[in-house]
Amino acid sequence: MTSQQHTGSRRRSFEVSVGAVGAVAMAIALSGCSSGPDYQGTCVDKLTQKRVADSHCNPGGSGGAGGGAGGTGGKNYGWWYTPRGEKAPAVGQKVDLTKGGGSFTAPKSGNVVRGGFSAKGGSVGG
Repeated sequence: MTSQQHTGSRRRSFEVSVGAVGAVAMAIALSGCSSGPDYQGTCVDKLTQKRVADSHCNPGGSGGAGGGAGGTGGKNYGWWYTPRGEKAPAVGQKVDLTKGGGSFTAPKSGNVVRGGFSAKGGSVGG
């Protein structure tokens, strides 16, 4: 084998290695990306503790006073924030205030989404 042939095969090997390293780095970066919110806000009637349509908490919704950025609708309605990995209630289902799987207080950090969650409920964040 000549030195020129040897250098060419080394270069090809190096290029594949750099490409493989780039692919691994991209996979690691993407695995850190969130597939959903850290907290999901669903609208809850505070008197009955049952989930209701988001329109009760959204500005201009049927709940009277709007929800606005602060996260509360009419005085009887508010956003119930369920953390990632916990089960958000379905419309008509009561929230469990004693379990610790949510709160009417908006989280101070993380990716928070208000409204738009399935009416059937389900796991938050994935």
